[in-house]
Amino acid sequence: MENPNQTKTETEQSQNRSIKLDKCFFGQKTALKVQYNQDKNSIYIGIGKKDEADQWTWKNAKIKDTEAAEIIRVLTGKTDSTSFYHTYNDNKSQIWINRKGEQVFFKIDEFAKGLNTGEQEVLKIVLLEAIRLQIISP
Repeated sequence: MENPNQTKTETEQSQNRSIKLDKCFFGQKTALKVQYNQDKNSIYIGIGKKDEADQWTWKNAKIKDTEAAEIIRVLTGKTDSTSFYHTYNDNKSQIWINRKGEQVFFKIDEFAKGLNTGEQEVLKIVLLEAIRLQIISP
């Protein structure tokens, strides 16, 4: 009989091998993460919120390469905002990205996270690489 703990560990290891990009921008109570999953050839964006017990809850969405490019346009100041409507794992979400002065704010439903200029530069590089990986993957 299989050990359930070992199966979970093997599954987690397999999932970790599938994630080729994994960048998270943490604040005290909120975080923004971007991942590229090679097995699914997909880009994911998520916003996390820490509760009073220091537990994280995440709102995630799978985004298209063109949507990642629209986010880059906001990050580089070519446009002030963009938004998308998504259904992911039977959850419907609205994603907003807005520039206000030097900060760019991300919002998925009621979860929000702002990025400073340095974080914006790093996120731009991560999104460009995720798009590149998505294009060259078989």
